[in-house]
Amino acid sequence: MLRRTAEKVLATIGAVVFLYTAISTWIRVAAYDPEAARQEILDSGIDQPVDSGTIADMANVFGILVIAVALICAILGIVAAVKLKADSKQTGLGIMLIIVSLVGSIATLLAGFIGGMLYLIAGVLVLARRPAQPIE
Repeated sequence: MLRRTAEKVLATIGAVVFLYTAISTWIRVAAYDPEAARQEILDSGIDQPVDSGTIADMANVFGILVIAVALICAILGIVAAVKLKADSKQTGLGIMLIIVSLVGSIATLLAGFIGGMLYLIAGVLVLARRPAQPIE
């Protein structure tokens, strides 16, 4: 009998890491001060005029993108952990975990790298481990 405990644990921990990424990004977006960012840019020595509204809009869009991707990755990881069953072929879930790991790591600009690596390991384990064939 082939148990899928390791894959379930890795997928669950990966989902928790992606949820943490979403929550921490939400806190950063909520606490973002465009005037402080504008002053920091001016202090760095750039002589061009800086529009703080544009900077705030870009930061909000990027933050919302990271939050959305991290939440989708967390939901897909939880679905994979719940649907993994012992003694059955789970190729689709393994491929899904690998794709989610790559997309989640890249789309969050490596903010979700650790969760992505956990999903990647779980996906490879799902694909590599096969139920034992009975010898007759």
